[in-house]
Amino acid sequence: MATGNPALTMKQMAAELRLSRRVISAVINGSCGKVRISSATEQRVRDYLAASGYVRSKSALQLKRGGTSEQIGIFYCGKFVALEYLTDALAILTADIRRRCGFFEISGVDPERLYEGVGEIIAKGIRKLIWIHGNTPHEEYLHAEKLFPLFRQLDKVVIFKYDFLYSELEKAYLDNGIELVGFDSVKSYRDAARLFRESGHTSAALNDIFFENGLPLPGNDRLLEAFQSEGLRVFGVQPPLDTPPDRLPDEVARNILFFHRREGVRAVFIRNDLLTAKVMHLLQARGLRIPGDIAVAGFSGSAYSAFLQPPLTTFVHPIEAMCRRTMELIDAPRTGTPARRHIFENEFVLRKSHQYGNQDKNMKGHTK
Repeated sequence: MATGNPALTMKQMAAELRLSRRVISAVINGSCGKVRISSATEQRVRDYLAASGYVRSKSALQLKRGGTSEQIGIFYCGKFVALEYLTDALAILTADIRRRCGFFEISGVDPERLYEGVGEIIAKGIRKLIWIHGNTPHEEYLHAEKLFPLFRQLDKVVIFKYDFLYSELEKAYLDNGIELVGFDSVKSYRDAARLFRESGHTSAALNDIFFENGLPLPGNDRLLEAFQSEGLRVFGVQPPLDTPPDRLPDEVARNILFFHRREGVRAVFIRNDLLTAKVMHLLQARGLRIPGDIAVAGFSGSAYSAFLQPPLTTFVHPIEAMCRRTMELIDAPRTGTPARRHIFENEFVLRKSHQYGNQDKNMKGHTK
């Protein structure tokens, strides 16, 4: 019987588990009741299969139905559709894959069924996988720890939109042969903080820092550090995690107003342009002038950011270049060379929403 691990045979499994091939086959095929296998024995076999990266192969069936062993899979865990640049990337990647081999599969996997979902992808004969990151680095790493045994059975795994924030996490991915493609978020945070400081600000409000205690959301400690390293006082405007999504813009705007009036905060950095647009509207409705009373900078480079009033200063992510590199890595033959980090730099687009005090004499970027 073919497996997700070509080196793992039924004979080897039987020898290592000291069980008959019939028992192991029954567990694999879901027919334990017919063979009268105890629940303890069934669990022992399943634990062994999970640790070894075994998946029941469906590749022959896939080929019979017109599939191909060169099929490329794309998967993500959780939600990322709220990030416009990731949906743009998905469109570019799928169009490119369709031109190259005609077949691709997109799988959105819930965290509680992660191993099962990726196992199903491999069982269909997919040998190359693009994993789109849309969660925090630590959330994604918790996912990855479950998947490393499966990933070792694939010809190529590339993570798209990797956040290069924690070197210890990077090492674990690279040691497992996973290529990392992403942008330098920390540099962008520092550029935004420096822009505010050189424009005359001494403090800034950040949306991914909690309003109540000034602590960062999980995975956002480097954001906080970047602004503090520029000598800025940081004020968090993030409401509690249980805030309904439709209430988030109102709560963020309310907290910004609080610190503007009480602490004199006149600069805001928000890491999502859609949220930034809504907050700008709410602040202006409450009588604040942008940038006259408060400077605003975004992060995710949405197309509509140029058409806001005033046009939004933001970072444009190099999605097309990242997609090209991802496909180059997917196409490249296995050579035995170590996996690498592929880091791209965001473009800092300076528009009108941030201008306050001194006018950006030393900032690099494209001004519109």
